[in-house]
Amino acid sequence: MRPFALPLLLSACSAPGSYMGLDLRTPPGNRGIERLQRLARTAQAGSKAAQLELGRMFEDGNGVPEDADRACRLYEAAAATTGGTIYVYSPPVGKGGSGRVIPITTPIVAGIPVARERLQSLRYRIDRAERAGSACLAAGG
Repeated sequence: MRPFALPLLLSACSAPGSYMGLDLRTPPGNRGIERLQRLARTAQAGSKAAQLELGRMFEDGNGVPEDADRACRLYEAAAATTGGTIYVYSPPVGKGGSGRVIPITTPIVAGIPVARERLQSLRYRIDRAERAGSACLAAGG
């Protein structure tokens, strides 16, 4: 793990202003932290490319602590096809009215095949390490 990421580490639970355990509040003047925060914000907003890149960082421990679980969650998000029709509830307006559900069509965004491949590979290595009784992953496969 590179030292610039140490101030970003938070607990595993999600808190306001954090994503995947990374603090999204910007401390002044540290470009490495600011770049990581921008990447995390972009991934949180749904960018599949950013999710893939951040997943690689967690898988390799590059700038963030090595964390296979977070890497898997990010790869799953990057690999998933998203979009289509979503339904949003609109509460009633005024007294005596009733709310309604409004269908909204969002663009369909295909998942990234490389993210699916990395997810499968990482899950395979985790499974193999667990069967061997190893607490850590073998980076070389």
